[in-house]
Amino acid sequence: MARIHFIVKETAKMRYQDQARREGKSLGEWFREAAEEKLASARPRRFTVEELREFAAKCDAMHPPGAREPDWEEIKKILVETRYPNLERLDSLYPAFDPQEQ
Repeated sequence: MARIHFIVKETAKMRYQDQARREGKSLGEWFREAAEEKLASARPRRFTVEELREFAAKCDAMHPPGAREPDWEEIKKILVETRYPNLERLDSLYPAFDPQEQ
């Protein structure tokens, strides 16, 4: 097992020890748990298979059965009409998709 040493003010150490004691933990245990919580909160959340299925079902429910997704040209037209009304064409930002180039 490895050791980690770091410098803190004596008053901070006392606060940390007091809190650890209130939680019934050693200072080392308290720091390890705090570090793990910090890592967990920084990690991107992963969705479960069930959550992904529920999301897909909600998306499917928003569209009538048999509805087709618009093609890219239709999507660009909608973007110009709704998001970029001052642009004549989105081709400069989003060139036409050519599946042969893939």
